[in-house]
Amino acid sequence: MVSGRKEEELSVMEAVDNLSNMSEIDLKASMIEEDEGEFSTEINWRDPKQALRNEPAVKETFRVLHRYLQNMVRRDRTILDDPQTLKGIQAIMLLASEAVRKMDRFAALYPKEYKAISKLKEYTDLQKYYQQQVLGQRPQPKEIVEGWEEHLDENYEEIAGEAKGLKDLEAVRKDQSYELFFIKDENDRPYFSRSLLRHIRLLGNFDELIAKAEGEDPLLKLRELYDQELHEGAKDALQLASPYIDEFYKEGMKYKERPYEGSLNKAVMALRMAANPKNLIENQSFKSCLEYYADFHRFLRQALRAPRYQKRISGELGDTPYTHALLRLTHALCCFFFMRTEPKKETLKLIHEMIERGDELQGPRQKPKAEEKKLQLWTDLLDADESLRFLAKHYPNGPIMRTLDMFREEEEYEGYDPLMHENFPSQVFILSDKHLHVSVLRIPCPVQQIYINSADIVEEFLGFMRFLKEERKPDQHLLVNLQDRTSWKEYARCKALEDLAKTAEYTKTFHILGLPRDTSFFLQDEEYQTVEGAPVFMEQFEQQVLSGIDCGYLIPEPLRDKKLEKFVKESLKMVHEGFFDGSTNLSHSQRLSFIEIFYLLLTLKMIELLKVDSVSFTCKDAVDTGTQQTAIFYGFLKMVTNPKAWSKADKEQLLWILYTPALLVRERPINQAHLKRTISALETVHRQCIKNQKGIVKALEGIYKGIKFSELELD
Repeated sequence: MVSGRKEEELSVMEAVDNLSNMSEIDLKASMIEEDEGEFSTEINWRDPKQALRNEPAVKETFRVLHRYLQNMVRRDRTILDDPQTLKGIQAIMLLASEAVRKMDRFAALYPKEYKAISKLKEYTDLQKYYQQQVLGQRPQPKEIVEGWEEHLDENYEEIAGEAKGLKDLEAVRKDQSYELFFIKDENDRPYFSRSLLRHIRLLGNFDELIAKAEGEDPLLKLRELYDQELHEGAKDALQLASPYIDEFYKEGMKYKERPYEGSLNKAVMALRMAANPKNLIENQSFKSCLEYYADFHRFLRQALRAPRYQKRISGELGDTPYTHALLRLTHALCCFFFMRTEPKKETLKLIHEMIERGDELQGPRQKPKAEEKKLQLWTDLLDADESLRFLAKHYPNGPIMRTLDMFREEEEYEGYDPLMHENFPSQVFILSDKHLHVSVLRIPCPVQQIYINSADIVEEFLGFMRFLKEERKPDQHLLVNLQDRTSWKEYARCKALEDLAKTAEYTKTFHILGLPRDTSFFLQDEEYQTVEGAPVFMEQFEQQVLSGIDCGYLIPEPLRDKKLEKFVKESLKMVHEGFFDGSTNLSHSQRLSFIEIFYLLLTLKMIELLKVDSVSFTCKDAVDTGTQQTAIFYGFLKMVTNPKAWSKADKEQLLWILYTPALLVRERPINQAHLKRTISALETVHRQCIKNQKGIVKALEGIYKGIKFSELELD
C-alpha cells in the first residue's frame, strides 16, 4: 500500500533539490562567511550553517527519500529490474552520500555547534533500507570498499553522471530556463541530459501517486478551460476571416493538390473544427478544439513555408486576383492568430475556486490588514496568491509535466518554439482616447531557436506584420522586448528581433524597444545593492539608459541622442518627485519600483512618438516577465487616468492578467518574485495617486504632448 504525503511534507523532488544544493556547497566560502545572525525560515540549502541548524528539515529530507524507496518496492519490486530505474535510484543515493560527506566535513570544524548528519537515525535508516531491499539480492562485489555508496553499480562513472544530472533539477522544478531543454549549444550538445528527463518523469510520477489533497486536482480543469478559450477564439477568427475565405474558395479548390493551397485549405478546415462545439473536451470528443487549433497553426506555418508562397512574396509570381486572394487570406489568418481575444469569465471562476480551496486547506486564519484601508486591495491580492500557491503545492508539479509532454521524440530537434508549444498569442486589453487606439497583446518571443547562438523569426509573425502593412492603413506594432541582450541565454532571440526591425520591408510596421529585466541594475543587486542615495541612483539609471545596447537598452529612432537625454532627465525627475516625494534616500524596494515606473513612462513615450496601433510586452514566453509588465502597465494607467476607487471589474481584470498565462501555459501561478515586485510598484503608484492624482496627471502631461491621461479609457 502506498502511503500518502502528510499535510506539510516535502515532495520527492524538493527532497532531491535539498540534497543537490548541499552537495554543491563551497566549504571555503562558507568558512569565510561566519554570519551568526538569525537565519531565514526559508532555508538556503547551499549554506551549511542554515542546513545544520535546521535539523528537523534535514531529517525530513531523508524520511521522504526513505518513504520513496519503500513505496517503490512495495508497489512492484520488479521495477528494480529496469536498469534505468535502478540507475536513477543509485544516482539519488550517491547524491545523498555527497551531501552528507560535505555537511559532515563542515560540522567537524565546529563540533560544539553542529552534529554530524551521517549519525542521524533517518539517514542510517535510509542507508540500511537501500542496502537490504534495493541492493539486497544483487551480487555484491568481492571486495567491499569502506563507504556504503561503493555498493553502487559497477559503472560508477555512469552513475556519477546521472547524479550530476540531478543537480539541474532545482532550476527545472522552479520552471527556470526550461527552454534549454529544446536548445543545443554551439557544439550540437543539449544543455540538459537525457538522464535528467528520466529522473523528472520518475520522481514526478511518484509525487503524483502520493500527493495528498482532497477533491479534484484543479490543474486538470486548465486544459478543458484552454480548450474552451481556443474554441471561442476560433469562432471569432472564422467570422473575421470569412470574406477572405470566400474569396479564396472561389478558385482555390482547383489547386488543393499544391502544397501552398493544400496547407491553407487544411488550416481553414482545422479552424472550423476548432470552432465546432462538438469537439470541446467536455463533450468527450475524439479530438479537442485545442488540438484542432494547434493543427490550424501548424498548417498555417506549412502554407507560409511553401515555395509558391515564398515566390509570391518575393515577386516571382504575377499579381493576379487569385494570387492576391491567397495572400490576403494567409496574412489575415496570421493577424487573427496574434489578435485572438480571450473570454475571462470561466478563467476567473477557476482562479477564484483555487483561491477558495487554498483558503480552506490553510484553515482558519486572520486575514492581513493593510496600513491604509484604501490600499487593502494589494494586501488582499498577496493573500489570495498565498492561498492559490498553497493549493498548487498539494498537487503534482505542473510545469515539469508540461515540459515533458512537449519534449516528444519526434520534436526533439525542433528547438525552442513557444508558439508551437501551445503558447498562443492573444489580445489583453485596449487603450484608447480621441486620437489613440492601442491593442495590448500578449506575444511570446516569435522565434524558433534550435541552437543557442542563433534564432529565426517564425513565418506567422512575418505574415502578421505583412497584414498590418498591406491591409490596414498601415498599422504599426511596438514590441517591448524584456529579454536581456547581455545574457548568453537570450542574446540570439534579441538579435533576431533587432534584425527584423532593421529589415526594409518592416521598418514602418515593426518597432522594438529593448528594456532588459535581468541585469544587475534592474535587480539592484551586486554593486547596486547598497546605493540608497536617490541622486546617485538616478545618475546611474540615466547612464544605463543612455549607454544603450551596452547595458541592454535598445531605443527606437524617434527618441535617440539629445531627445532621449532630455526625456530621461525629465522622466527620472517626475518619477522621483511624483511617486517618491523627492526623497533623498530610496530603499531597495523603492528603487525596484522606481525602475518599473520609469519603464512604463518610456514605453508610453514610444507609443506617443511612433503612433503605434498595438504593443506587446514580450519575454521568452510571455508567462512571467511579460505578464508582469502588462499588469503594471494596466494598473498604472487605471490609477493615473481614474481617481475613483478600484471597481470589482478592475480588480478582476488585473487578477486575470496576472494569472491566466502561467496557469494555462505552464500550469502554475505566476513567478512569486515577479508578482511581489508588481504589487510593490502598483501600491507605490496607488498611494501617491490617492494623495495627489491631479498633480501626477499634470506632471505626466508635461512630458507627453500627444497623450491626454484624463481622456484615456481601458477596455
